[in-house]
Amino acid sequence: MEAADAAFGSAGAAADMLDACLDHLGSADWASLGTAAHAEMLTRLGRAQARLTAVHAAVLAAFTAGNGFEPDGHGSARQWLIGKTGISKGAANGAVGWQRRLSRHRGIAAAMAAGAVSESWAKDIAGWTDKLPDHERDSADQILLEAAAGGCPHEDLAVLAQAIYEAWQARHPDPDDGNGDPSDEDGFADRYLRLGTTFGGAGKLSGDLTASAGAALQAIFDSLGKRAGSDDFRTVEQRQHDALEEALRRLIKSGLLPDSAGMDTLAQVHIPFRALRQWPGASAAEQEWISGQAGRPGWLTGTGAEAAACDARLVPVVTGTVDWLAVDAMADLWLGAHGPGGHDSEPCGCTCGKCTCAPRGPLSPEARARLRRALLAMAADAMSGPDGLAAWLRSRALGAPFTTTSLPLDVGYAGTIPDHIRRAVINRDRHCQWPGGCDKPPAACHIHHLVPRSRGGKTKLSGLLLLCPYHHEVCVHRQGWQLILHPDGTTEAISPHGEILRSHGPPATRAG
Repeated sequence: MEAADAAFGSAGAAADMLDACLDHLGSADWASLGTAAHAEMLTRLGRAQARLTAVHAAVLAAFTAGNGFEPDGHGSARQWLIGKTGISKGAANGAVGWQRRLSRHRGIAAAMAAGAVSESWAKDIAGWTDKLPDHERDSADQILLEAAAGGCPHEDLAVLAQAIYEAWQARHPDPDDGNGDPSDEDGFADRYLRLGTTFGGAGKLSGDLTASAGAALQAIFDSLGKRAGSDDFRTVEQRQHDALEEALRRLIKSGLLPDSAGMDTLAQVHIPFRALRQWPGASAAEQEWISGQAGRPGWLTGTGAEAAACDARLVPVVTGTVDWLAVDAMADLWLGAHGPGGHDSEPCGCTCGKCTCAPRGPLSPEARARLRRALLAMAADAMSGPDGLAAWLRSRALGAPFTTTSLPLDVGYAGTIPDHIRRAVINRDRHCQWPGGCDKPPAACHIHHLVPRSRGGKTKLSGLLLLCPYHHEVCVHRQGWQLILHPDGTTEAISPHGEILRSHGPPATRAG
């Protein structure tokens, strides 16, 4: 810094010059320059990025040591970065991570400041040698930095780092992970995994994995995270996410989870409607429902519902709304038979024939409203439950799979695609049938209804096809591709824009 200050007068003057340089580069007409100039600039900017990260870490370390965040009312450098520099929490965590990382790896910090190693390689080298104690770490860093400067490929650097660690471990039969706790072998006690959820239900995963867990997860990524074909434009991160989701689905379907018995995990809480109506506070809630003429629950609709239902167990639920004209008709019928003016009673309601009471007038609006609510409550009791009218009608009026045992409030189980049809689809297709050569095996596939159930599609062999999760959920149900299964067994996919993919050459005349 002293030499730089001598050239520029101060660190601030150097920063001013940096701003001027970036202004010039930002306003340059790069399109008018050749690709050779682009390549040179990209290389130099990569070195500059590493150097800026090293300088930023050094400044942040000094700022933190001097508690520079306190005068602005912040409790840490991380909070100060978020509040004063306008960066996100993730970016602030990354900056603090680099500051702490380079404070442990002085040699790497110097190499980055000199532009001798890229930011990504520096991070990997630091991660490899973090398992070593302080007095061994610096020499290991130096060996790896010299190998990188000599042109050693990244894969070979990883092998060399592992060899260095194994050599050190062989000399120390009871190693620790360098964190000062000799009881923690290989960082096992530091392992953790945390799954958080957002308000929208999406998950956020964070943690530190052991070497064995990391290797297992990498094997999943290597096996299931490959591109599914030339039409697969997912990023690496998206493919890894989908690979993890697919692996978890396979585990659930395999029957290896405790008590799953090979079925998709499903938990249902059965609450008798009659008992629910007697629950504390239920009376007021029931009156609110009646006054509001029945609320509307939330539903999964559109492409999300269609994708979820394509190869899923169906659970029929009978729903309805209140017909207030029918309730009024019931009230009039009851009043005609048992209320004021009924043909079987005197004005007071007695039947002795000697009553001298004055005739009663019509019910007040409040009394009539109470009668309507009472009649509606009794009607709900009659309609609900396994023996209620709704279940009786559903089990007799509808066909399979809606005729199975009902649950309060008339929720019935229905099976998946019958096993004999599922086996026939698997035996016929053998792998994902997306045109273009996707070879995901049946265990990794869904069974897709070519005509969705919601539009009358039938569960029959000629209407079903094996598709992997990507081509099923993303391509078909979200991007809107249409699949055609020809009588000769070939398939054809048509995009919403008219692009056609075939598992065969274009036929002279369309089959079928």
